[in-house]
Parts: sequence; structure tokens; C-alpha cells
Amino acid sequence: MTARITEGVWSPLPGAMPENVQPDKVYVIPTRKPQDDAGNEIPRYTDNVRYLPKEARAAGVPVEFATPASTRKYLQEFSIDPEMWTLGLALLTITSDWLVFTVEQFINTRAKAQGWTDENARELPLKVSIAETSTSRNIEIEGSGADVIEALRVLQLPPFDQCGGGHGGQR
Repeated sequence: MTARITEGVWSPLPGAMPENVQPDKVYVIPTRKPQDDAGNEIPRYTDNVRYLPKEARAAGVPVEFATPASTRKYLQEFSIDPEMWTLGLALLTITSDWLVFTVEQFINTRAKAQGWTDENARELPLKVSIAETSTSRNIEIEGSGADVIEALRVLQLPPFDQCGGGHGGQR
């Protein structure tokens, strides 16, 4: 499977973005609309990201929730069907050293929670939605976990004309 990269098609939900984005931090943003019609428009996190920031920080990766704990809400998902995992992230720039590590940590956290090997978890479908706040660029990447990670690595390379051009046109 190859990852599919789409730019500018999605946008973060209102209230999902952090107020102040710090360089060298990755923010987990909520990706779900509330299911009730009670006028509560606070976006929801999926339950599968509940422990990601804590586990990522324990591994030395600066990951935080985008919303304060007092307003953070979760959408309970009862299914453990790995049909499509989703992860929403916001960061100053996609070239952050921590982006790939955060996605890898998400895959490892899910694998551990479900009792899968890391290798099996990397083959399951994943969709990562990224909001780059320095440019207001929004990117979605879909594919197997391994393909999404590889696509992120490629996206982090500088454009060909900015990297000296001395590598035969390949990045």
C-alpha cells in the first residue's frame, strides 16, 4: 500500500487548535464533532489518543493536548476494529523533529493497548491530519502506518531547489 497525501481539503474543527503554538511541540487536536445537539460545540477526542501525550512525554517526545484539561472531552468509541485509526496533530511546522516520533508513538501505544506487535500495527490503516500553523497548511496522509511514517519523512525534506540540487533529482 502507498500513502495518499492530500493538502488543503480538511480543516481543524472550531475550538480544536491550541491558543499558542510553541516551536518544537506537537499538539494532539480533537477530530470529532459532538454527537449531541445540546448546543455543545466542543470538539471531541477519540478515546484512542487519551494516553498518547503522557506516553510520548515519557519517551522524551514533547506532545501535549491542544485543549486544556478543563475543556477536554472524549468520544467513547466502543469498537476495537482497526479499520481506520485517525490522529489529528497541530504544530508550528511540518519539519518538526518530533512529528514522525509522535506518529510512531501513537502506533506503538495502540499496539500495546490492543495486544498487537508493533509490526502488525504498522500495517493497519491510519489517517493523520496535520495542521501546520506557521503556514495555515493542512495535510492529510492515509495509508498503512508504515507508509504514513515514510510519507512524513519525505514531506519533511526541503524542496529540491533548497537542498543544493546535488543529489541527482531524488529526495
